[in-house]
Amino acid sequence: MDSKNLPGFERGRFEGRLEFPIRSDTLGYLKIALVIIFGLFIYRLYDLQVTEGGAFKIRAEANHLKILPLWPERGRILDRDGKVLAGNDSAFRLILDASEMDAGENARLEKLLQPDNEQILKEIALKKDNIIIADSLDWQALETTRKEFHDLPLRIELFSSRSYPLGPAASHLVGYLGKLLADEAEKTNAFEANKLVGRSGVENIYEDYLAGSIGSKLTEVDSEGKTFSEVVEKIPKAGEDIYLSIDAELQGKVYENIKSVVDERGFRGGGAVLLDPTNGEVLSLISYPGFEPGILTEGSPKKEIDKYLTSPAKPLFDRAISGLYSSGSIIKPLYAIAALEEKVINPEKKILSTGKLVVPNPFDPDHPSIFLDWKEHGWVDMRHAIAVSSNVYFYTIGGGFEDIKGLGVTKLMEWLSKFGFGEKTNIDLEGEKEGFIPSPEWKAETEKDDPIWRVGDTYNLSIGQGNFQVTPVQMAIFTAAIANGGKILEPRILKEVKNGDRVINSGKSVVRKSVNISPENLQVIREGMNLSSKIGTAQALANLNLKIAAKTGTAQIGVEKKNVNSWFIGYFPYDNPKIAMAVVLEGGSSSNLVGATAATRQIIEWIIVYRPDLLK
Repeated sequence: MDSKNLPGFERGRFEGRLEFPIRSDTLGYLKIALVIIFGLFIYRLYDLQVTEGGAFKIRAEANHLKILPLWPERGRILDRDGKVLAGNDSAFRLILDASEMDAGENARLEKLLQPDNEQILKEIALKKDNIIIADSLDWQALETTRKEFHDLPLRIELFSSRSYPLGPAASHLVGYLGKLLADEAEKTNAFEANKLVGRSGVENIYEDYLAGSIGSKLTEVDSEGKTFSEVVEKIPKAGEDIYLSIDAELQGKVYENIKSVVDERGFRGGGAVLLDPTNGEVLSLISYPGFEPGILTEGSPKKEIDKYLTSPAKPLFDRAISGLYSSGSIIKPLYAIAALEEKVINPEKKILSTGKLVVPNPFDPDHPSIFLDWKEHGWVDMRHAIAVSSNVYFYTIGGGFEDIKGLGVTKLMEWLSKFGFGEKTNIDLEGEKEGFIPSPEWKAETEKDDPIWRVGDTYNLSIGQGNFQVTPVQMAIFTAAIANGGKILEPRILKEVKNGDRVINSGKSVVRKSVNISPENLQVIREGMNLSSKIGTAQALANLNLKIAAKTGTAQIGVEKKNVNSWFIGYFPYDNPKIAMAVVLEGGSSSNLVGATAATRQIIEWIIVYRPDLLK
């Protein structure tokens, strides 16, 4: 306004411009704003340093120093000659440490993970460390993924992957590996949570030898999670190698032959046990169908695992040691032994089989009880009764008829127990069943409609029908007892555990019990079984260049008796037994004439041609 008084007045520069001084209350507002801003900084600083300081300190130290596992090489499972049944391959895992992730990084996981990885998503939500995202034998593939998602806390670690050369053929025997269950993980160190442990078979039973011990290393990382130094704290210790009594080549061939007959003849499944009758060493133990142990160990693909769990053929079920079956006629040699030892009959006495046994009914003479034979055999002595499997003969010596008193149910049960039926064989595998011997007491408790034990029940027991149940491994041990003179052996899978050349543990021959049998009486049974392979129910083996003791059986199943289980037991060579065996084919048609004996013939033919050393 007084611009005219300014020196060097320039009208164009100053005309129309007004200036006012800053008001004093403006500075006051500025001071308040600055106090609030600095107050917030101080509060946040206090919150980080004091309130959450301890948690952030632990997290910072964890980000700086990490203890990581060094996985040991698992001990191998080998056959008696050192052939690999379960081996190791070098493999790699892609690991995510979810505790180091920010909330904004979760969206990136959608591209990394498969849609069905529910378990992984749960672990990520819980902010767990050491989450396995993927594993592979191809390190380069995992490294490519890690680089693509370099913004996520991913790392690659080396571990030992399992391989199973025989696949399904040895699946129930060898078993598979699996991750720790939730309750198991809680009892172990956090950095060991990803270890694999045996879940079935030898992998499970001998876990303590196979597992080895996990090592550890201390790793130092920078702020971006990159490793710039590491020190080994504990060197991992490899597991011991386990040698089994199994012959890998024989194992594969037995599985192949059982599979062939089951598939071609419409059976549901099958099982077989071959062992050395002198010491109980198991040479082959199979259950068909089997499964791929590698799939269950890896836990994928899920579609295949679902098939295993839902298949009506039950591929995860071990028929060799857990399958309970009516024995059918293969139990008849035992009752023949009992009848001779109890002097119920002499081996030369003949009994007439007209195709049925007719028992008079005193309450209704017009309706006698009729017990059928599978055919009319005529007059048969004990040797021929075993060979042709005459039901009438064994009805008579078991339950009695006319002038022959018979053993009776009490003696039948007693002799079954002497040979180890109704109890486990104690084979060194998990899941074995003990079988079942029915009794009058059992019937009185369970059969409310007809609680009385009748002669018909004894007749059924005398031919292996009804509620009497056995497992294939029990029948193999029984067969071995006939071959070795009455010794009830404990079957063994383990041959020895080795660390290098040092033997840590050896499987030993164990005789659980011995049955006192007259050598003369036992020889009658052996001759009857040998006759079976020549002119009897096992004559499909007649033209083999090998002398064999054999017995076959057919057990009817189901209410309508339309299906059967087909059995074979036997040992060979007859004069110097080296192999005792039991084979069962499950759930075939009753009209089918080809069964367990056909599968057995294929096995024996192969042994004669390709593995004669097993007979020496």
